[in-house]
Amino acid sequence: MQKSCACKFLYGPETSESIILSIGDALEERKEFKDEIMFYKKTAVLFWCLLDIVPIKNEKGDVVLFLASFKDITDTKVKAIQEDKKEGCVALWMALSIRFVWGSIHTLATHSHTHSKANVFGDPPALPEYKVADAKKSKFILLHYSTFKAGWDWLILLATFYVAVTVPYNVCFIVTKALTCVFVFLFFLFDPPDIVFNFRTTFVSKSGQVIFDARQICIHYLTTWFIIDLVAALPFDLLYAFKVSVSVVHLLKTVRLLRLLRLLQKMDRYSQHSTVVLTLLMSMFALLAHWMACIWYIIGKMEMEANSYNWDIGDVNGTSSGPSIRSVYVASLYFTLSSLTSVGFGNVSANTDTEKIFSICVIDCHHVKKNICFWKIKTCQYFLVEF
Repeated sequence: MQKSCACKFLYGPETSESIILSIGDALEERKEFKDEIMFYKKTAVLFWCLLDIVPIKNEKGDVVLFLASFKDITDTKVKAIQEDKKEGCVALWMALSIRFVWGSIHTLATHSHTHSKANVFGDPPALPEYKVADAKKSKFILLHYSTFKAGWDWLILLATFYVAVTVPYNVCFIVTKALTCVFVFLFFLFDPPDIVFNFRTTFVSKSGQVIFDARQICIHYLTTWFIIDLVAALPFDLLYAFKVSVSVVHLLKTVRLLRLLRLLQKMDRYSQHSTVVLTLLMSMFALLAHWMACIWYIIGKMEMEANSYNWDIGDVNGTSSGPSIRSVYVASLYFTLSSLTSVGFGNVSANTDTEKIFSICVIDCHHVKKNICFWKIKTCQYFLVEF
């Protein structure tokens, strides 16, 4: 629930001020607190609650957290009040007097009995301890929360972003031998070791337990991310050696974009870190603009080839020309960014039906992106206010 154990969100007009002060003192002094208190629900309904706050210590004796338990005793209190009203005021005072006398006698007797047998039973039981159990694992098992694994995951994420940027560009524009060499280098440097590491990395089960068993780790990886990682790691660049069509190889490379599904796992893992979440959101926004710029260029190229009598005349006369690939990409990126951040400025606009349909899709993506960003920012603000 991620609320303070002082339970301020449950206070109301009828909540006892003295008990509130007692709760604060118990938390400051790190000691146990137990008492009956009147709380309020979300619907402003009053209820009696038996509140028990117990400090939990670690192996060093330091209090690391508080265990708060709540028990609704409204029905019990109402029944007790109704019975007391039936018995009358005299009976109530007599009962309270007798209860007080017997309570005092019982307290004195208990104190005397405990003091006389202190040497037999020793000290009272200590508060429960909270500590990490010793993990029994093989030397060849990687901890999923280790520094090495965290650094490796971020390297894989950067390599995945590189693939996500270059693959659509090479599919829509051109590819060079230098870029192909970089692809092969990244494949041999990251992908095979990453698959091996995932077969030897611990994971957290649904019950919240860290699994160290090698067999369970292999089964878990085979049934989750193995197929996606294996398909994305296939060296499609080696097909150039067999003289396969360049366009076919480019289309096969788009399978590598499946690795972006890992971003969802990353965002879930670092959902409490607002800076990381906002950085990933901005990266996804830039990646989306890049993809749409590539698609915009392909649409324009297809439309030009389908309806290009002016270009045919220029080709016949040997005077055909046009902007460079760099200028075309910059213009496409400018159009997608202006559409994703506003409604466009009109200097780069859609003319054909296909271009207009694509522009509508871009504007829809702009609204979805804006809503997601606002929701994430509000979530981050909520965490900042609460903590």
